[in-house]
Amino acid sequence: MEALAENAPLFVAVAAVLGLIVGFLIGRSSAPGSQQNRDLEQQLEDAKVAQERLQARVEEHFAGSAQKLDALTQQYKEVYTHIAAGAAELCPGTEVPRFEALDAPETESDSAVLEADDLVVEPPRDYAPKSSPDDPGVLNERFGLETTDVPPTEKSEKESAS
Repeated sequence: MEALAENAPLFVAVAAVLGLIVGFLIGRSSAPGSQQNRDLEQQLEDAKVAQERLQARVEEHFAGSAQKLDALTQQYKEVYTHIAAGAAELCPGTEVPRFEALDAPETESDSAVLEADDLVVEPPRDYAPKSSPDDPGVLNERFGLETTDVPPTEKSEKESAS
């Protein structure tokens, strides 16, 4: 019994620590906002999953659309080739027009793609109608504003009359 009496403070301290831990966990789980936080976290997770599914569906849709467009282009080329060959065979005296848009460019100079060095970039020009070179143009801050400048002598006469 003496050993129990000597270790009593140790038992009390361990029981107090265990009680604090259990009380903290119970209090945290039964706090007023904890259920709302868990619901919001679940909604956020559901929204992320839905977003990922939508993204996958969009990517799948556009990949399928690209494949179908490629197939349609190939079929169009085949139909045109068939019609052109038939026209050449059935109408030997006429020239069969070629559809160059379906052919790849033969040289780089035939390519419709412009190089960055070929582009000419200029600032906007001032095309305002001017009666004299001293008139402001459209890009001038004062363009279109009428000024009613009164000479100083007339100003002083008007002010004194008031």
